[in-house]
This record gives sequence, C-alpha cells and structure tokens, in this order.
Amino acid sequence: MKNIVELNTKRAQYMKKGLAFCFLILVVATGCQKDFLDITPDGRITLDDVFLDEKRTEAQLNAVYSRIPSYFWKYGFFDFLASYSDECYAFSGGTMPWASGSLSASSNPIAHTPQERGKGANHYPTFWSGIREANVFLANIDGANISNEAKRSRLKSEAQLLRAFYYLELIKEFGPMPVVDSPFDNSFDYTSLTRPSFQESIDFIVKDCDEVLANSDMPFNITIEAERGRFSKSVAHAIKSQALLYNASPLWNPENDLKKWEDAATASKNALQELIAEGFALAPDYGEYFLSKSTLGDKETIYEVHEPQIDPVFSIINGIPSKSGNFKVGATPTQELVDSYDMQATGEPAILGYNDEQHLEPIINPTSGYNELDPYKGRDPRFYATVWHNGAMYDNINGEVRPLETYQGGREQLLVAPIGWDFTRTGYYLRKFIDPRLQPGQPEDTRWKKYRLAEIYLNFAEAENESKGPTGDVYNAINTIRARVQMPPLPSGLSKEQMRDRIRRERRVELAIEEHRFWDVRRWKILDQTDKVATGMLIELSTSGVSLSDGGFEENSADWTYLSGASRTSTSPRTGNFSAEISGESGGLAIKNIDVEPNTTYSVSGWVNVTSGVGIIGALDYGGDPVGGFTASPGWTKVSATFTTGPTNTTAIVGAQFDPGSTGFVDDLEVRRMNYTRIVTEERNSWQDKFLIFPIPIGEAAIIPDFSINQNPGW
Repeated sequence: MKNIVELNTKRAQYMKKGLAFCFLILVVATGCQKDFLDITPDGRITLDDVFLDEKRTEAQLNAVYSRIPSYFWKYGFFDFLASYSDECYAFSGGTMPWASGSLSASSNPIAHTPQERGKGANHYPTFWSGIREANVFLANIDGANISNEAKRSRLKSEAQLLRAFYYLELIKEFGPMPVVDSPFDNSFDYTSLTRPSFQESIDFIVKDCDEVLANSDMPFNITIEAERGRFSKSVAHAIKSQALLYNASPLWNPENDLKKWEDAATASKNALQELIAEGFALAPDYGEYFLSKSTLGDKETIYEVHEPQIDPVFSIINGIPSKSGNFKVGATPTQELVDSYDMQATGEPAILGYNDEQHLEPIINPTSGYNELDPYKGRDPRFYATVWHNGAMYDNINGEVRPLETYQGGREQLLVAPIGWDFTRTGYYLRKFIDPRLQPGQPEDTRWKKYRLAEIYLNFAEAENESKGPTGDVYNAINTIRARVQMPPLPSGLSKEQMRDRIRRERRVELAIEEHRFWDVRRWKILDQTDKVATGMLIELSTSGVSLSDGGFEENSADWTYLSGASRTSTSPRTGNFSAEISGESGGLAIKNIDVEPNTTYSVSGWVNVTSGVGIIGALDYGGDPVGGFTASPGWTKVSATFTTGPTNTTAIVGAQFDPGSTGFVDDLEVRRMNYTRIVTEERNSWQDKFLIFPIPIGEAAIIPDFSINQNPGW
C-alpha cells in the first residue's frame, strides 16, 4: 500500500489523463474529516490505517457523501436549474450563455466554476469522484475494524446506494458511462474503457438498489437527528423508481418497449406500497412544506440534501425590488409555467397550447372558466404557492402587507431594460421556497428536497399509463396529489394519450422548480417544443373608459359619500387644496360609485397618510368580495388594490376606509383599467436534439478512444 505522498504523486501524473481527474481522487487526502484523520508524525497515512480505525472508517463514508451537490439555487450566478428550462428566466452570467446555445464539450455554462455558493455544480467530475470514493470504501469495508457486523452491513449499503445515486445523476446528463464497481489500480489502462448501453447502466443501478433493499440492517428511514443526511431504504426506492422511469422514456426507449414501462411501474408501485406502509404521506400544506428544512416527523420527504449552514445570501438574490437591501430577483417564472396551472373550479387546463411559435397566441380552453382579462383568478392553489403575480398580497414588504404591482409604473414593475438584476422581465417573481416574511439578509432555513413522495406517485402514474393505459391505479395516483391542494379529480374516460398529457401537466406543476422539468422535457424528447422561447406578461394601466372624477376631492363633488367620521378637509392635502379626513371611534369611509365594464380588471389606488391605526384603499360591489390594500405607515403612502368585475356588473364602489379608532387622510385616488399583453422575454438557442444529452467533456473524449468515437449525438 502506497503512502500518502506517493499516492499524491501518482495522482498528479494521472491528472494529465482526462478520466484520472474523476477516478483517481485520493479519498483519504480529500474526503476524510480532519478530526478523525490523525496523521502520524512523519505525515504519512495509508488506506489500511484508515480502515483499521472505526471512526476513520465512518469518516471515509462521509467522504463518499461529500460529493452530493448542493443543487437548489447554486448553479451559475446564484441560479436555480429552472432558469435553464422553460420554467423560469434569470438575468445571469450562466443563463444567458446557455440560452445562446454555448454549451459545448469544452464549456458548460451550468457548471460555472468556481462556484459562487455550494458545491458540485460541475457534475461530470463531481459524480465520477463520488463513484470513485464509493468504490474505495466498498473495496475495504469488509476488512475494516468495525465492532458491530450490523453496523458494517449498514455502512456498506450506504456506500453502495451512494454509488447508484451518483451513476444515475451522471447518466441522466451524459448518457451511459462505463460500469465501474472497483477502484482502478495505478496500472489501469484508461484507453480500454468503453461505453455500455443505457440499459446496462440502469441494470447496475437497480442491482445496487435491490441489494440495499434486501439488507435488513439498513433502516427504512432516518429517525435520529444525528443521522440527518444519511441514505436509507426509502432513498433506494426513490433512486430505483426514477432510474427505471428514465430507462423507459422515449429518449432511451425509442422502440417503446412496453416491458421497460412495466418494470418502471412495478418498481414505483412497490415503492409506494412500502413507503405508505412505513407512514409516508403527503404534507398537508403544499406551500409551507418548501419554506423550511424537514423535520424527522416529516413523512413526505424521502431525502433532503444536508447542508447545515443557513445562508443569508439566499434572501437577497431571490427577492423583489421594493424590498430594501434586495440585490437580485433571481429566477422569475415564465408565462409558460403560469399557463400550465389548471382552473380550480373545473379542474380543467386553462391554456391548451399556442397557435404560434412565440407563444403570444394562447389556445384558451373554453370549458375551463379561464378569463384572460383576469388571468390569475381561480387557478390551482399550487400556482399561488409557487408564483408571485400582480395583485398577490405580499407579506411583508418593509413591514407592510400589500399587493404586488408588476404593472407598468408599479413598484415591482416588469422592465425590458437590457441590463439589471433587480427587476422581473417576465412579470412574475418566484414564491416557492422563499419565505416572504424574511427581509433581505435574514437567513433562510429551507433545504433542497431531492426526493419526495409526490414524485413516486407521478413516476408510477406515468409508467402505469404507458404500459396499461389509464387504469384506476393511474387515476388514484394523480388524484391523490390533486386532492392535497383541493383540486378536482381528473375526468373519467380519458384516453391513454389524454392521460399522458394530464400526467405531464400534473408533474410540471407539482414538481415546479425542483429540477425535474429540465430533465423531463429531454427524456420525453420535446425540448424543441418547449425551450425555444420564454415569455412574460406586460400589464399596462389605462384610464380609457374609466369614470372616476375628482379623485383629489378638489371639486367637492356630490358623487363622494362620506360615512361615519369621514369628511372633506383642507387641513392636510397631499396635492391641491383638499383631501378626505377620516377620524373617530367608528372609523369612516369616503366612497364613490363608478361605471365599469363587465369581466374587466381594474386597479384602484390612492395616497394615505395614517396618523393612527390602519388606512385602506379598495373596492366593493363590483361582482366579487371586497378587496383592499392597506397601510399603517405615517406619512403619505401609495396604496392600491386590484379587482375584476363580474360578468354582468356595470358599476362598482371604490374609495377609502379607516378601521375603528384609526385616523388620517386620503388623497389623489385613481381607477385605471388593466390591459394584459404577452411579450417575448427571451429567444433561446438551446433546444436542438443535441441538447438532449450533454457532451462528454473534451478532455475525456481526447484520451479515451471510445468516448470520442461514441461521443453523444451532435457533439
């Protein structure tokens, strides 16, 4: 056994060979925890020394775990992977070259090294390093000095499952890779490596998972805080379920071999049965589920990436521009993602597709209940848990709870300026994962949920439908997910093709921003249909057809009605000579009837100066529930609310209200009509077939003949 100095010398030599960078990273030099690695006085330690000590052996397993990437918002320039798909747009040094089609065998914009935060975004060396570390551990664990055989068995299964995990992540991105189940020695000839079939790679992953599932010493789930972040049998189910689903998908199953779909369905069904038997269940609140790290009692999370630090950067690079201290808005959802959410009342898709390649002419589903003049009303509750849209009540913005203003001139307005990080170019902001109550710089305590129960339901539904058609089990799986958010069940009588479409829609909204869409459109081979363009929604305000007059109280108009403690006054106007004053124990209202058009969205706004309590600007009797924006801030503050008239309403009441005991002034009220226009945010050039599978890095293809001969298509 070579000492550490000699091994590092060999390592430097192998660095000149492409795969050596991935395969020959010395485990004890880079992976072991320093506390456990008590190096002898001459500075030398061998792998034998490591495995003679139980604590060092456990530290060696930690080295295998250490290759798990951060995922989450830690790609590119603080990016979600969603920004490299049709889910989101981000103004970033990583996303822009990606959109231009700059991926190549020598450059990967997603890898972005050095990484701004976290680790492992450069997947090719990261996953090969993990496989190497796992193989070193597995080659030595049987002879390690472990006091308890059950413990040895468990540690071995964890390493085996980690190897399966790294292989799956590797081949999803780069296609089939050599199956390596033992460490290379120093004389290994790397030029002899060849690429297997995708099926052979999957078989190896499944074999590792099955052996772990058969091991009685491996826990089904982690229930001890000190073991947070370790793999379990539930993770083996998740890896196997996903691996077989990818294997059956069109990208890797062009002949549509039904046996592959059957195998995938069986694996996911078995996973569901065992997970549910062990108490796994969907979390009751979809939105809250993503705002913090999982607890040990959380039964939806199968595996959450364990990063103990809480990073305050997250809250300043995924915020809204009106929050003081915000740096970057980060991933902003696209109109394509917004269009994917069904209507809650009918359960039907709102948008069926597009009549044009630029997605500016949506095909509206006439039976859905969708109103393009009020596009955010009545959608799937997961929409409101994922996307901040115009008029959404945001808690809190510099201490206030108020509606977002993404319309032109609003405080969170869409801008089409060529440069800038702190505004949306799509008209939306990301809500999922981000607790709005945190101010910029406050640490966010959420973690990346790599595998969760909902994915297994969706994996099963897809595979079962492809192998047997829309059976009752398929309906049950999808409807279970929809029921969690009070969505109606799918309609009966769907064909296989119709069910396929509904499953893909369900997968898109349930797993939004969770790094599934990026890979799903590739394995389905629909990248050329989804990723050519990213669009947004431009909202402009117009006074055309709006009847409000004397919003500044200058004319002493008889149309204004003053109730309780409200009156016209010259005491403290914002502009001009008059305003409305509201005071008294019962509060008061200054309101006015206006003419409106049916099925039309309006913005009512005004300036409020609160001297005590709370002041509200809003609308009622327009065909919906009363709405209002409010402030408790002293000094003149602009307050707004959005309302959409009913199908027969031609009048509405707008104005100001102060709660009982509140006092202050109101001035300069306006009502304006909202006009919605779809716009192209970004045209993309990363949708051709070659982008379905990433190129093998040029250094590897240059050294290994088979990698060059069988480089991925198009590269």
